[in-house]
Amino acid sequence: MEDLIDNIRYYIHFSEEESELIKKLFTEKSLKKGENILEQGKICKSLFFVSKGLLRQYINHEGKELTIYFNEENTFACDFDSFISQSPSEKTIEALEDAELYIISFENLQQFYAEINKGDRFGRLLLEKIFSSAIRHIISVHADTAEQRYLNFLHSFKHLQQRIPQLYIASFIGVTPQSLSRIRRRIARK
Repeated sequence: MEDLIDNIRYYIHFSEEESELIKKLFTEKSLKKGENILEQGKICKSLFFVSKGLLRQYINHEGKELTIYFNEENTFACDFDSFISQSPSEKTIEALEDAELYIISFENLQQFYAEINKGDRFGRLLLEKIFSSAIRHIISVHADTAEQRYLNFLHSFKHLQQRIPQLYIASFIGVTPQSLSRIRRRIARK
């Protein structure tokens, strides 16, 4: 739980009493590799903090799984659109490895915002970071070459490269696995 507390402290400062409240508002959950924490069509009822493991967020479009993000240790995962509006999610979040999560429900997050000094600031700063990352990825998908998208992936996730199956990396950058192999060979030759 200290990783969670330290991560929140990155955004805001709080007292020891508030730290104890935060620990009560979050619950622990374990996931096995391949297990989903959220499924497309279900309402996202919680915000997840990844303490251990790796998650993949994807959508199912025309029968194809399109990877949209990876969450590693010390990151927050959620379908914020579904979570905020309490409407059905358009994505699935699955464990690529056995994972340990800390989860806060929508109701408990509202309590966090109300009772933790600058708790709402934490929410705003977290969403700003996620929004900025999402916009960069959207622009990259539409404006960059496949090779540049792979280089962007390496910049953001190089340390995860061996933990993510090539199929999912290819999906994330919008190419086939065969194209990804060709891109990697070209980069290696440079």
